[in-house]
Amino acid sequence: MREKHKILIVDDEAPFRSALCRLLEKQYIVVEAKTGEKALELAYREEPDLVLLDIGLPDVSGLDILPRFKELRPSPTVVMITAYEHVKDIVAAIRLGAFDYLVKPVDLDEFEMTVQKALEHAGLKNEVDRLRQEVQRLQKVDRLIGRNPKFLDAQVLAIKSAQSLDAGVLIQGQSGVGKELFARLIHAKSPRAAYPFVALNCAAFSSEIIESELFGYEKGAFTGARAEGKQGLLEVANGGTLLLDEVVELHPEIQAKLLRVLEEKEFYPLGGTRRRTVDIRIVSACNQDLWQAAEGGRFRKDLYFRLATIRLDLPSLRERPEDILPLAQFFMEEFNDKYGKHFRRLSPEAELILLTHPWQGNVRELRNTIERVVLLENDETILGRYLNFLGPQSGEPPAGTGGLRIELPEDGIALEQVEKHIILQAYEKCHRNKSKTARYLALPRHILIYRLKKYGIED
Repeated sequence: MREKHKILIVDDEAPFRSALCRLLEKQYIVVEAKTGEKALELAYREEPDLVLLDIGLPDVSGLDILPRFKELRPSPTVVMITAYEHVKDIVAAIRLGAFDYLVKPVDLDEFEMTVQKALEHAGLKNEVDRLRQEVQRLQKVDRLIGRNPKFLDAQVLAIKSAQSLDAGVLIQGQSGVGKELFARLIHAKSPRAAYPFVALNCAAFSSEIIESELFGYEKGAFTGARAEGKQGLLEVANGGTLLLDEVVELHPEIQAKLLRVLEEKEFYPLGGTRRRTVDIRIVSACNQDLWQAAEGGRFRKDLYFRLATIRLDLPSLRERPEDILPLAQFFMEEFNDKYGKHFRRLSPEAELILLTHPWQGNVRELRNTIERVVLLENDETILGRYLNFLGPQSGEPPAGTGGLRIELPEDGIALEQVEKHIILQAYEKCHRNKSKTARYLALPRHILIYRLKKYGIED
């Protein structure tokens, strides 16, 4: 893994390329090209993090080759360069996926700030891409997005636990945190990856249906049974992994039968006299503490110990606020593809709403929220008003109180995060006017400008 970011400069003016190289080469690895054809060749070979792409190239328009850069994997962040501020070209470039643009002659401060922000974007995007590609390589598990330490620790433990053929793994966490995705990760990383992964929600059906789904049944086993009988999910998953979601809901009789499967690797289908043998791994999931249920008599303790050789506890989305915006961006891209939309970014107000919403439904609620916005709106930016259906935000003071109230989470919060939220609110309230915002917050203007840049709020 290289330590320095790599930047590709694509411009047909040699003096301009040389000037940019001198500015950048002390901090970054710099490669350069004067034609579009050479640039694509270098991009394919060198895998740059950032491409500074001139619109007016001698062999092709930068707008024409921009989509080809975005198709590369890994995909670089692209900043367009133009000799004139032609609004039509700039809008076209942004729609094609450019991160930003610069106008010649380039202002030095603006150039440095743009490069820094583009590389920060590239770093976050590449981290998400690496996680996504690794998990997709395992088995199309494409939503394990996150940098939160607890979340990453859970992934590490899941991958380590997958090395065993049959050790039981219990995944616990609130509804919507991604328990099934972790179960799929365990299966995909295990020696059983070439065999089926089968999931059953134990809370979705009556105990009679769950029993017939798990164990199957023979011809004429009960009224309404199929004439030819039915193969149970235990047999369907043979050789692979069976996920029992909401396992706490299993009827005691089914718990006893399941324990026999784990201990003897055998069972009888309903109405059957011929023993069936299976070799499977069972991963179970629960949205409550299964051990407390066992101590309360609702679940067999001997079965608990067989299922929970390894236990994963997944954090709620409220416990991983640093992952909210990357997840929202990921879902935005997913639903852009699904609905043919072109959303590219979140407004600062929308970011604030997402960061302060309680997310009782966790990642599933966030995904549904972004899907609703992308489906119903037509824009390039998700605006705060598109999220009004989420209701009033917990960080806002009640109307008419005249005071500020910030409700802090039980697990603590970084002071910088609170400061960023306050500055964002003030900046929007003052219509993004720096002088008014500085007066509103009783800050010297240069201090406000520094903090706007520090938190990436600056236009």
